[in-house]
Amino acid sequence: MKRTAWIIVTLLLLSGSIPITASAKAATAKSWKTLYSEYIKKTLMDATRDSSYDGDFNYFTLVDLNFDGTPELIQGYSLRFIQPINTALTVQNGKVIPFNYQGKLKDISEGIFNVGMGGFLPRDENRGLHLYKNKKDGTLRYIAFVDGSGSYNSNLQVFEISFQGTKFNDKEIFLADIPDQEKTDDLPSYYVNQKEVNKSAYDKAYKQYFSNLTLVPSKVITANYTDLFNNEVNKFVPNGIANFINRYSSSK
Repeated sequence: MKRTAWIIVTLLLLSGSIPITASAKAATAKSWKTLYSEYIKKTLMDATRDSSYDGDFNYFTLVDLNFDGTPELIQGYSLRFIQPINTALTVQNGKVIPFNYQGKLKDISEGIFNVGMGGFLPRDENRGLHLYKNKKDGTLRYIAFVDGSGSYNSNLQVFEISFQGTKFNDKEIFLADIPDQEKTDDLPSYYVNQKEVNKSAYDKAYKQYFSNLTLVPSKVITANYTDLFNNEVNKFVPNGIANFINRYSSSK
């Protein structure tokens, strides 16, 4: 009798007919919070082994680019003209997956995309990630503003951001490069859709473009490396990673 019972149980296990088996498998799937926490911890440990590492201008950002309820994780550096994005990840089927970039990198690009990390920081007047709604059809669109400054000039780039599945693209729609006239004889230059135009045409196109859009609230949660890791004592900030991750869930 016992032998017969064991045979029946074995057959049920092999056929997957016992509901608890499926439940157990589902329970082992890691959440995006766990996956990102593990990734951030490893990244910080790897970075601190580099003697040239400077955490003051390195950032992690959480933002839901494809509006599926799960944020993407963007990691990069932002200081003046130096704006490389080093990593961009999403979570699908319980796995961390890198973005598949659809654009073509410019020669001057230092990161994995043309858009810089400044475009994925919380927004202010001239930089950061902004969410807009089209006034006509109600569609949502992220737009990244990246400002840079150097010894002789400053510029502002504006990118349309799109992300579907794992496919990511950044389309530069506006660029204004403004030299410091006290330090150089170079003239300002303006671009619309990567074509050079005069200032009047630039201003007109800029105004017309944004007249069709309405700025709406969005969640862009950022942490500096120093919020997460204390270099002086070579230890993680207590609850630093967890607090960063949980800020996304608690933010409206």
